[in-house]
Amino acid sequence: MNELQKRALLYGGASMVLGALGIAVATGRADADVMTLLSSADVQLRLAHAIPAHDGAGRELDARSAMITQAEAYLATVERVQPGMAVTAEFQGFALMLRGRFQDAARNYRRARGCQDCTAEQGDILAFNEARMLAKAGSREQALTLFEQQAAAFDARFGHQRALEQAGVLREMGRRIDAERLLDGVARDHSAAPMASLQAGEEYVRLGHPSKAEAMFTRASGAVPIADYCLALLKLQQGDTDSCLQLLERVARVQPAEVRRRLREESDAWQAVAREARFQELCSTPPAAASR
Repeated sequence: MNELQKRALLYGGASMVLGALGIAVATGRADADVMTLLSSADVQLRLAHAIPAHDGAGRELDARSAMITQAEAYLATVERVQPGMAVTAEFQGFALMLRGRFQDAARNYRRARGCQDCTAEQGDILAFNEARMLAKAGSREQALTLFEQQAAAFDARFGHQRALEQAGVLREMGRRIDAERLLDGVARDHSAAPMASLQAGEEYVRLGHPSKAEAMFTRASGAVPIADYCLALLKLQQGDTDSCLQLLERVARVQPAEVRRRLREESDAWQAVAREARFQELCSTPPAAASR
């Protein structure tokens, strides 16, 4: 999967669609005002996606909500000026996803797929995200059907991502053997992307297969340092405190802020070593550099 496709999955296809819009403007199929509005909506949605929905006390962050509302207003204007564009429906689906309205998001992704200007590549991204939103909404049978119907197209574009997503759905449905079979397919492919190996390891953990999870985390760790965090937690669960702290120290040297964030948010999982001096040092925030 190339970087553009990875970002498309993360942002609901936004980055890929905007690339297509540049061509549309050049050929006169969209005017500059529409492009500006869509670009503005894209910025607001990405900013909202990058921050948590709630603060530490569980309260909704007003700034994030305002970003989504502003993006929705831009998109409503685009729909009035130039109705029926796939990108508008897609961005509206992305906004609904950020609001936690997953079923409505799935409907919008499906609507975008039916737009006349939807390309084959964009259609695959939309279908993939539709399936993901159906799963999040609890419509797992529908999600599974869509993943299976589009398996060939998804696998051609997104590598192992379909198998990983589908395995998660199967696990939630109680079909653990089927889920494990899909993950084993990822594990057998030693050319799988490191991030896919990391995700497979996380799914193996949820399925209760620590040895398979360890193999996947170890495979991913060279290219994805945070895999060492996952491996450290696995070692802790196995009672290997020394290896756990060694791995945690190693990843903390590379991604200190991310490690501190995870340790803070997942503090319950680390209670067994919470009083260890080495662990407490990893949790602490380094002093600010002295100003001149």
